Amino acid sequence: MRSRLFFLALVLAFSCERIPQTTEGLYRKGFEAVKKEDWAKAENYLEKALEGELSPKEKEKAKFALANAYFNDGNFEEAAIQYEEFLELYPASPFAKDALFRLGVSYLNLIKGPEWDQTFTEKAYNIFNEFLKRYPEDGRASKAREYRRVTRRILAEHELYIAGTYDMVHKFTASVKRYERALREYSDVLPEDRVKYLLGRAYYFTPLQAQEEIDRLERELEREKGRLKSEDAEERKVARNRIELLRRDIEGWKEVARKNRRIGEKILSEVAKSFPTSPYGIKARRILSGERILNVEPVVNPLKRSLWWKIKETL
Repeated sequence: MRSRLFFLALVLAFSCERIPQTTEGLYRKGFEAVKKEDWAKAENYLEKALEGELSPKEKEKAKFALANAYFNDGNFEEAAIQYEEFLELYPASPFAKDALFRLGVSYLNLIKGPEWDQTFTEKAYNIFNEFLKRYPEDGRASKAREYRRVTRRILAEHELYIAGTYDMVHKFTASVKRYERALREYSDVLPEDRVKYLLGRAYYFTPLQAQEEIDRLERELEREKGRLKSEDAEERKVARNRIELLRRDIEGWKEVARKNRRIGEKILSEVAKSFPTSPYGIKARRILSGERILNVEPVVNPLKRSLWWKIKETL
């Protein structure tokens, strides 16, 4: 008897699950799941409810609740999509402020670090910037400023990372541009001694790049000289023009080497003087004393040092 009752209960439960549920029923169950913090069920019910006929107010609430469910479930990529859609559909909603802030936090959680593509970093920065412009008096403004600063630090470290890859292959003229940009645009989030040291070092060792370029150009020059023996008058003419251009390029690299070495010496001397006890001031003195220090300086990843934004934000 007892087993038959259990079997009947299972059949009824299964049948109930198979019965099509109304949009209002799905909407109600979605918010019941939210209260229970059962995010998977909340996502399922609310998504289905939004496919049906709801009043404008119910759709607005369901859309925001769905985004929050994905956020609280740790699915930040889907949460970002839902918050974006919500803000596009309901820009004047009373939930817009919360959606904007959580959109920024969602992007923040999608950032991998300075060595990776910075699309999410830039998006997070722009969102927190927008939040502070719209809601400067909000209670989360200080947190938004902190998060914005983290994104700027990551973008700054990305510049140093790219510059360091150029240093590895002795493309110092390219790394100089990156270090100068980092110093110009991110001086508020990067240590001055570190960036100036890297910039000075790139300038100082430009002669290594110049010599490699000169060696390459001289090999080309020798090949062009061989073409001067050609019986084809047009080929000899082209060779003479190429020889002139190659010699000009060689002299250009010699001048770049001389100029950048002087600039590098000046910057490294300033670092050594202004930061005598800093690791970078010490390295600057060692380079000026004749030591060849070209090891790649590791980038700093703020995401590994501090993961406090991973904690669920409360509204």
